[in-house]
Amino acid sequence: MRIPLLAAIPICLLTIVLIWWLGTRDMDFLTPPTEAKLSQIRAAALASLQVSRMENNAIPMKDPPPAEDSNVPDSTVPVDPTDLGDIKSPPTLDAYAERAPEGTDKLIALAAALEQAAAFQRALLAYERVLDLAESDPEQIQSAVYAIRRLKPTLADWNPDPETSKQAIIHIGTGVKFADFMPGILTEIIRDLNTASSGIVKFSHELHIGRTIQTTDAPTPVALWITGPGDDAISTDVLSFTTENKETLRNDLLKTAFNLVRAHLAKSASYNPAPESLNDPLAALESHITRLLWNEFGKTLSPEP
Repeated sequence: MRIPLLAAIPICLLTIVLIWWLGTRDMDFLTPPTEAKLSQIRAAALASLQVSRMENNAIPMKDPPPAEDSNVPDSTVPVDPTDLGDIKSPPTLDAYAERAPEGTDKLIALAAALEQAAAFQRALLAYERVLDLAESDPEQIQSAVYAIRRLKPTLADWNPDPETSKQAIIHIGTGVKFADFMPGILTEIIRDLNTASSGIVKFSHELHIGRTIQTTDAPTPVALWITGPGDDAISTDVLSFTTENKETLRNDLLKTAFNLVRAHLAKSASYNPAPESLNDPLAALESHITRLLWNEFGKTLSPEP
């Protein structure tokens, strides 16, 4: 049986009105809610929202790395002065190694605070931990390298006593074409390496002239390797290059020496590899290889009995 349209429409409307009246007859739409009721509503609304939290390992925004002649870098991570510890006692070569797991930002902030406290030797050690022990990104490494280049020349050698330095011999093999002036270049390189290691490693040199490599117009081969003292000494790998330019020979030898030291240290699982360098090898020897790494390099070539 079909319900006529004229009867169905009023019935539907009546049903809607009846349901609305039954559901709202006890509600007051005109009286404003009390403040207590509003507080309950706010609390319920906040409880239903997902709370956003900042985790401790969140990566903060960082400023670009400072220029080489900049002042002490600002840090976004404050360091409580009590965290500096005893800055009057002599530090050890591995100082602040225990801080490396806390993160590179905190290490850089610590180094900046130590600089502000005029504890420059300790500040340099903290910057060095950014390179050799902390998990640092390229920007943080560059910032630490700039700071090391700024601080290290102002401080005395870590080891001022050559008698207690670890011994290393740099070997050069080349032809008779370079035999006359190579000793003078090697003297400069030895001085540069001793300075770069801050007196921790004392270098000497041995020149090996291959008489079969005759003087010709072709580029002359040059081989370089580093050993400890003694007949059965431990040796680095051997790296070689060819050149016919006497003017760039010193720079080529310094670059090869840096690559030798870096590659030898990279075999150690205890420390980060020294950052690569494509520009000034002398600056890289002085700033990319930390004093703790120089000490490790010396120990591997001439281990203690």
